[in-house]
Amino acid sequence: MAAPYVSHPKLIENSFAAMLSAIEVYNKPQMTYRDEVTVMLVVNAWELALKAALRKKGFSVFYRKERGETYRSLTLDDALGRVNAKGLWPKTVAGPALVANIKALSEYRNRATHLYNNPGLSAVIYRFMQQNVLNYRDFMLAQFDKDFADSITWQLLPLGATAPADSVKFMRKTNTAGSSAELHDFIDELRAYMSTAEAAGGDMARVATVYDINLQSVRNMKAADLVVAVDPKGAETVVVKKTDPNTTHPYSLKDLLKLVNKRRSGRDLTTYDHTALCWDEKLRENPKYSWKHSNAPAPMWSNDAATHLAGLTDDYVDDVKARYTESRKK
Repeated sequence: MAAPYVSHPKLIENSFAAMLSAIEVYNKPQMTYRDEVTVMLVVNAWELALKAALRKKGFSVFYRKERGETYRSLTLDDALGRVNAKGLWPKTVAGPALVANIKALSEYRNRATHLYNNPGLSAVIYRFMQQNVLNYRDFMLAQFDKDFADSITWQLLPLGATAPADSVKFMRKTNTAGSSAELHDFIDELRAYMSTAEAAGGDMARVATVYDINLQSVRNMKAADLVVAVDPKGAETVVVKKTDPNTTHPYSLKDLLKLVNKRRSGRDLTTYDHTALCWDEKLRENPKYSWKHSNAPAPMWSNDAATHLAGLTDDYVDDVKARYTESRKK
């Protein structure tokens, strides 16, 4: 008996529906079990999207059928593994970092489904979910030429009676007897996923967003940024430490180009290419990409800059370089 036919357009349609439902649920003003339901829908959206990517290329989304049993479709972990193995991550997204983000939410989903999660995780899970939606949009656009943003007709911004969690201002790191073992265990799982992505050279900005007190995106989050802390009243929560630009912009120009050329599918970029792109796109003036200490001779560059440069086509770079060369002659 042949495996059931699976349509990748239908998988995409259902994936979009799941992600839209997740956003709608999270933004309801009054709802219990908000994080859990949202994460379940987000993870489901990714499982369908990954299977759609496999089907688009003609790969099966089923396990080998055993005699007397029905066909079983791939789990999320195995779908991630096959997308990795088949090289189906678009060049414009960083596969290892997306895997870390998705697995972090999957771990939260599994714990919620089979037991429950500590309420103190809400602050950090929001950051993973927000970045997940951005990753999802980029993945679907690159893989299927479908922009998820077209399905949302207005800017969504969660509002509440309390401000979002800030740095460890009034909190202190602790390992008191009252700390939850489950909470520490979950944070250790998140660190492991993030460390794996870091070791693979993943774009850590793809793992989780970090916001300051007025919801401005400020930097990538690394595995070391997750801490378990308590406030003065003993309420347990998870907070995110902020670090300085030395951490967020670690690459010299030489190291940046080395990382970019490792990720690129086209020709290697040169320092002259980089200079031309800085001239045309004002990269040095963009704090997302570049940071220069007042006493430093040269700017330092972020992982965002590496991702941006790695995704540029040779034709685009050549056009910018030609215009830059012409401008110098004039």
